[in-house]
Order: sequence, then structure tokens, then C-alpha cells
Amino acid sequence: MYAAVVCPRCRKGFAVDLEHRTSSCPHCGRQVRTGRMRARFTSPSAVLTAQAVAELNRGGRALKGFHGKVVEEGETAPPLPLEELVKGLGEFDVMGLEAALRGRMDAEEALRRLLAVGMVYEVSPGRYRMA
Repeated sequence: MYAAVVCPRCRKGFAVDLEHRTSSCPHCGRQVRTGRMRARFTSPSAVLTAQAVAELNRGGRALKGFHGKVVEEGETAPPLPLEELVKGLGEFDVMGLEAALRGRMDAEEALRRLLAVGMVYEVSPGRYRMA
């Protein structure tokens, strides 16, 4: 479980893993006990907690209106995991992956990651499919 907290020294938000007893503020380096920190937001998702920290630092130590769903300017929806983006593609090429990503990530980099973890394989030169 992760939490968004505010450093007692520098007053900037950062994320902590609640399974650890202590954590260091990435801004000022102060060592803090995670059990004593007031959690402004908790979630099992590191991504949502990171978005909460960004909102916390942008909004001045308050998460008014933040309910775990942050949509950045110009974005229509929160980012989805890569497997969700390629699930419905069937057989695809780099251009098809780029269209599915809709500018959220570089298609070449996404393809490298998908191949590295074995989520997709190359069926013919330049054509890919979910494993």
C-alpha cells in the first residue's frame, strides 16, 4: 500500500511505501517514520499515488476534489496499462500500436517493452500479436 504524505521539514509531498518503517524525503533528505506521517491519500496503485503527490504539490498540501482519477490537460483518460491498450488489437504493426496509444507513449518504446516481457511476439516481419 502506498501513501501520499507531506514532509514535515520542507512541506513538499512525496510517496511512501507503507510496508517500510521509514522513508526519506526526496526533496530535502529528511528521514521520517511512515507510521507517524499523516497520509493524505492511500492506494495499492503506485501510479495513482504518484498522481496524488503531483496534485498535492500543485494544490498546496490539500487534495480537494482528488478521488484517485486525475486527467491531465489535453488527455481524454488516465493512462492504461500496455496490456489493456493492445488487448483488442489482434495482429498489429507499429502504426496500429501508435494509433492505439494515441500519443500517450512512444510506439517503438512500447513495442520494445511488450517484446521484452513476452506479452507480444512477432508473427511475420513487422507484424505482432499478443502472446
